Parts: sequence; structure tokens; C-alpha cells
Amino acid sequence: MTDHFYTSIATYYQQIFPFNPGQINFLRQVLPYNGAKVLDVGCATGELSFALTRFGFPMWAFDFDAEMVEIAQNTKEEDTMFPVFEQLDMRLIGEHYPESFFNTVICFGNTLVHLLNNDDILKFAEGACKLLAPEGKLTIQILNYQYILDDQLKSLPLIDNEHISFERNYAFDEGSDLIDFNTKLTVKSTGQEIVNSVKLYAIRQNKLQELLEEAGFGNFEYFGSFNGEPLTKTSLPLIVTCQK
Repeated sequence: MTDHFYTSIATYYQQIFPFNPGQINFLRQVLPYNGAKVLDVGCATGELSFALTRFGFPMWAFDFDAEMVEIAQNTKEEDTMFPVFEQLDMRLIGEHYPESFFNTVICFGNTLVHLLNNDDILKFAEGACKLLAPEGKLTIQILNYQYILDDQLKSLPLIDNEHISFERNYAFDEGSDLIDFNTKLTVKSTGQEIVNSVKLYAIRQNKLQELLEEAGFGNFEYFGSFNGEPLTKTSLPLIVTCQK
């Protein structure tokens, strides 16, 4: 995992990826009941955790990037308990939180693919399973890398608004599931350009399910968007829910 990529863009993260209310609508179908305990893995600056807290869900949340966590902490009102924010490596959750404590674990924002091999993903999945109460659910959102690899998609849609422009491109290494994710963030108010490159694991759907099954999950459902659309061959997002 790497922290430089997100540290360099943390100040502008909310402008690049504004909060998506569709995530709340989707999760309200997944969360078992009001008051269910939720762990947000890769919480970034905390917008989703704050929103779920307002809906009455006790939230614990962490990110690998300390700058992201600091922004989330500074946004939190001082007299409130939730969300509880921490800096943590997602591979260590099985030792960090109490066993069978959470009802739901969520991991959005393409966070999972910063783990660059099957062993690390399995370790995370086993940790998530350990933390979940019986019949608890894990929900993951990544990109549909089967589509990206099969069609050799060289770029993702440009993110452009009044504040920033964010270019995202891929470079493929034949014979490897690791791809280079190359980005350029332009801050329009200053003209500053922040250029980054980070390795991602382009994990396919079947391999992801295989690892989740090995970790102890079943009852898989796949979606192609937070609107609940079915996953298709050309869906760009891939969302999976599974149950302990």
C-alpha cells in the first residue's frame, strides 16, 4: 500500500470525489437495522461515515492515509462520539477491533485494489469476517477490472468541475494483473498540477469471489452501480455484497 498518492491530493479529495447520496440509498438496503454498528474501511475524509452517523448508525472508520484521517477528525464536532476515526492498515483489522463486533463492514472507493496480491486481500477478508457478527455483511466497491483488462481501457472519465480537473489513465503490463494508475490533478484557482502514479491490483470478479469464499463469506450479490443496477460486462463499477 502507498500513502503518498492520497496525501498529495487529500486537501482536494472532497472536490474530486464529492459525496454520493446514492451510496446511502444503497446501504440502507444492506444495513440490517437502525443502530447497526458499521466499520468504514478506507474512509478518506469521512463523508460517508458522517452521513451514516446522521442516519443513526454508530460508525467506526479508518484510512491508511494520515492526512485524510486528520481532515476527517477536524471536520467532526467535538462533543460527538461518532464517527470514531483512526489511521490503520486494512490488513490489520482482524487484530485491531473486537471479534463479532460489527454488523456491517463497507469498503468503497476502489480501496481494496491498493492491496497488491491475493494474500493481502485474503488477510483483509478474513479479518472482516472475524469482526462481523453472525450473518453480518461485507460490501465492497471496486472497478470492474475484467472489463478494463479485456477491453484495455486506457483511461477513466475526466473529472472536471469549477475547482479541479482530474485525469486518470492506465498503463498495462502484459502478463501481470498489476497496472499503473497515472493521474494528473489540476487545481484551477492556482494552476498547480499534482502528478502521481500508483500500482493497483486489477482483480477480476471470479478471483475476488474465490478469496471472499475462502475467508468465510457466501450469499453473493453483484451490482453495476449504487442505483442497484445489475452488473454487466461493461459496467465500470463493481459492487459486491456478501454475508458471513
